[in-house]
Amino acid sequence: MKASKSFVSALVSAGVMSAIPSTPAHAGAAYIYEMGNPTDTPYASAGLAARAGDAGTVFTNPAGMTRFESSEMLGAATPLYIYANYDPDENTTVSGSDGQTSELLAAGSLAYVHPVSDRLTLGISAQNFFGLTLDWSDNWVGRYTSVSATVIAPQVQPTVAYKVTDWLSIGAGAGLTVGYLSDKLRADNPLPGQPDGKIRYSDTDFAVQGNFGLMIEPSENTRIGVRYLTETDLNFKDGLNISGVGSLPDLDPDSDLANPANGVDLGMKMPQSVMAGIYHRIDDKLAVLGSVGWDEWSRFGRVQVVVDGTDLNVTEDEGFRDTWHFGVAAEYQYSPRWKLTGGVSYDTSMASDATRPLVLPLGAMYRYGLGFQYQKSEDLTLGGGLTFLWEGNLPTKPTGGVSGKYENVSITFLSFYARWH
Repeated sequence: MKASKSFVSALVSAGVMSAIPSTPAHAGAAYIYEMGNPTDTPYASAGLAARAGDAGTVFTNPAGMTRFESSEMLGAATPLYIYANYDPDENTTVSGSDGQTSELLAAGSLAYVHPVSDRLTLGISAQNFFGLTLDWSDNWVGRYTSVSATVIAPQVQPTVAYKVTDWLSIGAGAGLTVGYLSDKLRADNPLPGQPDGKIRYSDTDFAVQGNFGLMIEPSENTRIGVRYLTETDLNFKDGLNISGVGSLPDLDPDSDLANPANGVDLGMKMPQSVMAGIYHRIDDKLAVLGSVGWDEWSRFGRVQVVVDGTDLNVTEDEGFRDTWHFGVAAEYQYSPRWKLTGGVSYDTSMASDATRPLVLPLGAMYRYGLGFQYQKSEDLTLGGGLTFLWEGNLPTKPTGGVSGKYENVSITFLSFYARWH
């Protein structure tokens, strides 16, 4: 049975997939800036660790909370459209349709900042900036690897920040994380004329991710921010739910996965991440921002696999690379009520054409963002933004008789938000 022999690799690929969850997550790979703080969408996420212009700084840099003199709440919605269709080439030997994965999704987030004193500030946020949800047709050529895969990790994060001096603030948060992994694929049925069987795997896990921030303000017009996310373990365990293929031992008696009672343990990591940014106001109307960042996605590509009741205990390595982020942006105070923003950023690819899994339509990411803010009243600011993320054509490594590439991969993010001061 094709599926049972390659299911560990399929689950690793699914667990390694990163992108857009249906309830928030895309960035240097699976960290999606737009979901961590949707007000960064109009900046193409450039300078996010230094901007600290709204309550979203609870997540992007908790040290930035000390800049608020009064309480603020931020609520946001982020609809997005993914275009990532797979085109098999002449080397594909599996029958089936092309991979149609384009879909419209939506996400949201909340953040709240509350100054306790001139130096101490508390905050809380809810977001899902990590993960992926992708669906292909049940008959696509890669169905023996996956037809539907989801990896998400929504968080609620309480934070605290302290103003050490007039120019230095520190902050820390604990991301209370619920990880969820689900994968569905088809099993090649050896019985003539019978449809493919089905295999399902899903589980949840709880983890805590540390979020630490530093804000340096050498002058009234300039600030430098650094945000560090800790590496966090997610461990999933489930038996293989198999249907439509009869008795597994009869089909594949040598497989470690033949016994449905044997649970499959998958251990993966949300990688550590460092983001540094600078914000500088040139005059009363114009400010510029910049950022550089690093994510350790090579660790994410190494997944620990254990099958209960067997000797199988291995680390599957997808050969991923660490990624780098670079971005620049600007904001322009067009009038007392209107502010215009724009930015561009670039993230390197965590996978090469030779190592990119069949179910991972991710490469180097080019972001282009535009947006606005409108101060409706003294207590309420409304805003919105658009980011177009371009990845282009992404070849995948040949897998199970399937060879080809994703064509013209792109993601379009919209954000709509309200700030209550």
